[in-house]
Amino acid sequence: MFNMKIRSLLLLIFFVFTCKLSAQHEMNFEDWRKFGPIPKNWKIVGGVNADWSSNDFLSTSPGTGVLVNAAQAKNSKHLVSGFEHGDIEVEFDYMVPKGSNSGIYLQGRYEVQIFDSWGKINPSFADAGGIYQRYDEAAKLGFEGVPPRMNVSKAPGLWQHFKIIFEAPRFGANGEKVKNAKFIQVFHNGILVQENVEVTGPTRSALFEDERAQGPIMIQGDHGPVAVRDFKYKTYGSKSPEIKDLNFSYFEGKFESGKEFVELKPSQTGELDKITWDLGHGNIDFGYAYSGNLEIFEGGEITFSLVSLGNSSLYINGEEVLEDKNQFSRTVSLSLEHGSIPFKLLYHKNNQPGRRPQLGLFVEGPGLRRTPLHEKSSFVEPLPQKPIFVEPSAEPEIVRGFFQHGGKKRTHTVSVGEPLKTNYTVDLQQAALLSIWKGGFLNTAPMWRQRGESQLMIPNGGLIELSGGPSIAILESPDSVWPDSLTTEQLQILGYFLRPDRRPVFKYVIENIAIEDSLEPEDNGIFLSRTISYDNPNNVSNVWVRVVSGENIEMISTGVYIINNGQYYIKVAEDYLNNTVLRENAGGKELLIPINSGSSKIKYSLIW
Repeated sequence: MFNMKIRSLLLLIFFVFTCKLSAQHEMNFEDWRKFGPIPKNWKIVGGVNADWSSNDFLSTSPGTGVLVNAAQAKNSKHLVSGFEHGDIEVEFDYMVPKGSNSGIYLQGRYEVQIFDSWGKINPSFADAGGIYQRYDEAAKLGFEGVPPRMNVSKAPGLWQHFKIIFEAPRFGANGEKVKNAKFIQVFHNGILVQENVEVTGPTRSALFEDERAQGPIMIQGDHGPVAVRDFKYKTYGSKSPEIKDLNFSYFEGKFESGKEFVELKPSQTGELDKITWDLGHGNIDFGYAYSGNLEIFEGGEITFSLVSLGNSSLYINGEEVLEDKNQFSRTVSLSLEHGSIPFKLLYHKNNQPGRRPQLGLFVEGPGLRRTPLHEKSSFVEPLPQKPIFVEPSAEPEIVRGFFQHGGKKRTHTVSVGEPLKTNYTVDLQQAALLSIWKGGFLNTAPMWRQRGESQLMIPNGGLIELSGGPSIAILESPDSVWPDSLTTEQLQILGYFLRPDRRPVFKYVIENIAIEDSLEPEDNGIFLSRTISYDNPNNVSNVWVRVVSGENIEMISTGVYIINNGQYYIKVAEDYLNNTVLRENAGGKELLIPINSGSSKIKYSLIW
């Protein structure tokens, strides 16, 4: 009996300790000294520079915010957090030089691979975004490694991004494992590359051979150089808010607003465990009022998501925080303290006899994932739209449609998918290169589902949005501001033709200057080279090509520029370097090359 009491006490202490850990919830490590002990091979710096051809970082700059590992072989140590976690969501940027290798281990045991996988067509578990394999020492055999769905790795020396949602293993009362650890989702450069991947035990080279409910984060430091910045995490484990003393009042009839029926005598009242409209009163011409006390177990910023087919409004602590509207989905975030708070929800629906009512209320907050406060029958989550993928085979694939850029819909766009996974979209109206990406080509479901309401082409890879302004313009003087757009009188569109390799060549005329614009992958697809050929027989002056516009443009070697502090590279062919002009603009900087007299061309490459 004494042993049982001791065991119960230990379990209680463990539970309290776990709850305290989960209270850390969310942190962003600008000051890496708060992360944990910093080994000697790791240094805190303000920035780091590299390029795609170097096996090491070229230089660092003083400051804080970036942690860089020089990885000097034998003496190199891993970076291990000073905190432990269970369920967690992690986001961070990383950079590796050419050929480098690292990894992030959740709980110090389960690895997502960090690797220079630039340009690899068919990735394995050992490539960036892969769940690294386990290893059987006795059989000398690896097992359970899972490759990423696609390779969206950028070039060495560029910043890349991971978002990882991880579920820790679960253990029973006697300490036995009852559920495997799981990578719920892994996003690499914005693309979902892993989903619902279970791991039965620690990855090879893990800190620990056993499995526990808690463990530290480890970033591998003995395999190769790596830099990390903007590391942030959220832990989960808080108890979900509950609605105590939940009551409903049902009102029969047609109502214009919730305030119209709450003053009436209800047709029926009762108690509920959870919110639901499905109480047997029919699908139309009704009003419901729900009230109770919302129990907040941990204070902080709480987000409520209200979904309804029909009108709804939400009141917290006597205040209307979501007004009466017929809007399917709305959210509101409130700063709420621990304790009991008055709660009221109004819902009414008229007519629309063919549409089943829907009512759901979700809550999320510190240490708490999005959690329903309603019965399952009250709101059915819509099924995700099945994609319609378009992929090139042996030849480039060309699709015309609408394309989203900078939050706006472009209507005269052409997307080109290459067999080497180097893809791009052009706006014909502005002779503008809008976006580039690697990985899959397009999801065209919005163009074909139902009536194709949005008609959008959705990129299926790690997208880089470019400035999207005109690539060619006539300026009054070399100091004139670059135009945001051109009219059809200023720039005539002559469509495009296909070369024998089925790559498009786009044709334009500006002030009687004939322009041909083409793009093609080079060096096995790791470069996307753009050639703008022109014929200027009348010697029109002050005609320019804008190669790139960005917040920051810095030359790092002859003809090579790094854009937006590590987003992508531009390489200008040597023949045109003497004429390039790097100047400031309202958004940062832009790189221009003039169109000269006679017939010639301008060539540069985008590298990412």
